[in-house]
Amino acid sequence: MFHAINIRCRSCLKNEEVKNLAIAGGGTGGHIFPALAIAMELERLMPEIGIKYLGKKDSLEERLVSNRDWQFIPIPARPLKRKLSLSNLLIPFTLMSGSRLTKAIIRNHRIEGLLGTGGYVSVPALMGARKARVKIFLQEQNSFPGIATRLFAKHAELCFLAYPQAKRYLASESKFLEVGNPLRPDFEIAKREEGLKFFGLEQDKKTLLIFGGSQGAEALNQKVKNSLEDFRADGNIQIIWQAGRYNFDHYSSAFNDSGVRGVILEFIDRMEMAYAAADLAFCRSGALSLSELAVVGLPSLLVPYPHAAEDHQYHNAKVYDDAGAAKVIRQTELERFNLHEYVSGLFSDPDRLKKMSEAARSLADPDASKKIAEKIIEVLKW
Repeated sequence: MFHAINIRCRSCLKNEEVKNLAIAGGGTGGHIFPALAIAMELERLMPEIGIKYLGKKDSLEERLVSNRDWQFIPIPARPLKRKLSLSNLLIPFTLMSGSRLTKAIIRNHRIEGLLGTGGYVSVPALMGARKARVKIFLQEQNSFPGIATRLFAKHAELCFLAYPQAKRYLASESKFLEVGNPLRPDFEIAKREEGLKFFGLEQDKKTLLIFGGSQGAEALNQKVKNSLEDFRADGNIQIIWQAGRYNFDHYSSAFNDSGVRGVILEFIDRMEMAYAAADLAFCRSGALSLSELAVVGLPSLLVPYPHAAEDHQYHNAKVYDDAGAAKVIRQTELERFNLHEYVSGLFSDPDRLKKMSEAARSLADPDASKKIAEKIIEVLKW
């Protein structure tokens, strides 16, 4: 099948003049958005580059990549079930198949390097890249590295780390560069006044932002629902609540009946406005969310998702807690935790809130994508 070359950037180039890089990462937005951000920065720095994105067919990564003019190439991949499952018995065969196909893709498309950003689809791609003897790069979003990073760090030209704490779990001979996490390609920073106006909120009240990812988080939602009467009685706190789709009508009805000032939504599609309006976030501790909280300097109350692989959300949250940018609450402790008491206490202590904001900003690196892209170009001698 013929695949069209990027008309905007490479229509005037011969095939042998295009510098091709493969990127593999998928399964969740936490692995995909950093890949997209790095790819876009590579394309900005080097318009003649050819991006080949390797991922699973009919996946989130395919849908997101289809919005760009890069070539998406599906490879076989299968997630590892954390519990005992017969499907795990098929993983070795899927890995071999995906590895062989990746090696052929690399040869056929004259790919000179492969960047892995994690997720199960990156493992067969990295295996194939090793067999094809091309340069490997890794980008690790979490303070506790994922399986792909742990397996291939010692074989990589460079491991781009979001957190220095990740080094302790990787082979000593691995080469590291601490650069922070790439932000979502569409990430922006808005002003507080813009955010408050966007949500129709008041200037003289403190704002609590609640979110648990695009699908919401039932444990966080239930805690907020049970605390609504306390927030109503307070009267000085307003809320932006992303509740997700699950049970949204239930939480929306409870919120609207409570008389608490604010807004409840299934999904916030202008997250930069929510960050700008907020004085504190009550949320999970996924790598991308934490990176965005750091860039905007937003203090947080973090409840790590307890079923995340290797409990990596807790390890991420601990970095922010240790830095003084956040407080971490385990989900098992949430029922006994007095949410309103903590939030109102923090809002009545502006000096502490300011110190938490400054600590969050100290963990940010808004130029992570640029640093990673520049280093890849340097190592590949493009």
